[in-house]
Amino acid sequence: MTFRVHGLAAAVALIFSSSLNASELPDASDWGAGNLLTNGDFTHCEAGRLPHGWKTMCPNPTIAPEFRSEMDTQGRCCLTAKGNGREECFGYVSHRVHLTGGKSYRMRVQLHADGLDDLNRNLIQGVFGEFNNGIFNYRKDGDEIVGENSFTGPTNSQNAEVRLYFRFSPNGKVWWERVSLQECAPMPPRLVKIACSWGRGNLDWWSHWLDAAGKEKVDVALLPEMFNGKSPKQSESSNGPSATLLSEKARQWHMYVTGSYYEKRDGLVYNTAHLFDREGKAVGSYSKMELYEPEEDEGVTPGTDLPVFDTDFGKLGIMICYDSWFPEVARLLAYKGAELVLLPNAGYFTDLMPARAADNGVYLAASSLNDPAGIWDASGARAGDKSPDSTRQSPTAISDYQMDTEHRMIIATVDLARHFSPAWHGGPMHSAPGGRRVRQSLIHPLEADVAREAAQWWTNSNQ
Repeated sequence: MTFRVHGLAAAVALIFSSSLNASELPDASDWGAGNLLTNGDFTHCEAGRLPHGWKTMCPNPTIAPEFRSEMDTQGRCCLTAKGNGREECFGYVSHRVHLTGGKSYRMRVQLHADGLDDLNRNLIQGVFGEFNNGIFNYRKDGDEIVGENSFTGPTNSQNAEVRLYFRFSPNGKVWWERVSLQECAPMPPRLVKIACSWGRGNLDWWSHWLDAAGKEKVDVALLPEMFNGKSPKQSESSNGPSATLLSEKARQWHMYVTGSYYEKRDGLVYNTAHLFDREGKAVGSYSKMELYEPEEDEGVTPGTDLPVFDTDFGKLGIMICYDSWFPEVARLLAYKGAELVLLPNAGYFTDLMPARAADNGVYLAASSLNDPAGIWDASGARAGDKSPDSTRQSPTAISDYQMDTEHRMIIATVDLARHFSPAWHGGPMHSAPGGRRVRQSLIHPLEADVAREAAQWWTNSNQ
């Protein structure tokens, strides 16, 4: 029995129907061509004053940073911001822009900084208005720092502001050398078709299941935890029958395949998921870190590494069963760049999955021995959900959902180019964090406090 829903095709068609020819778009190496900011390189400036076309907004003068034009060591005029000695320091400069409906845009900044603790916490750079988006990642280019992001713009034409925020740095300083917002080629979708399973079976059953998934031309086929039905005392080698089956079916059907089983390695037993690529080659493996305690009683050893794997559609991470109860596992995978997280399990709490996905801005797919399979997008939307939560104010990036009860299989297509979050107020700059580090608005990050408390083994009862 098969059920289907559709959703991305119309959106994809809209994106591409409004695009310019490639020859009409500014070359990525040219920051000035087509820049919507009339003074994005700050050439029109007077030392000590704001560059022409930019204005300051500091809602509380007590904590206002100092914004001004300065010449850098290369003789270039820069827009600078520096702290006023208070860690609560907060303010921004802005430049008006007009966005044309149906277009895509590339925003870039080039800067250097001194005394900032964390670029993601101390700076925010984006487009703000009814539509919003911005920069979430940086790279070093020699001595310079470059931030860049390309995104699909608003459906309707509208006015907005490019804002450069400086915050929470009492003594730090930043020199913005140039800022650019240009029209660019449409964002291509990154559609990934995923097959997940539920229930138990022997290797013959899973061979049949993988054939069924392969005939559907899926990109990823996920089997459950301990799919081969063997106990830790029956552990296999990394090239035993279970791994051989996964590798052969990955190659036969040109798809990525994984699922976990007990593996014996260097005299120890691990609960390991090997990932095989479309050629049947081993991409890598992950061994369960957070063991369910009865596994330890059976001689299983926890893994110690949490890898993220490069695939031809994006970055993929794996967590296994009991890992899902610990938010740090999914968060670390997301910090390492995982876009899709696979969860083979014996049993799991499905209501936790929207949080794991939405908190970290990742897609999540789960196959289970004892519970229903599930696929969630980065906003926490579940594939096939006919009664979505009304408090999730977001589009979904899931389409083409199928349920095949004969093969105990669900299949859904997700678009990894779309990272919506549950409270999607015009874009990611005014939305729920969804794994975006710049969306943390606290002065002091909590990670160090969490690590310190987790490591504290003795509590003074008098405190």
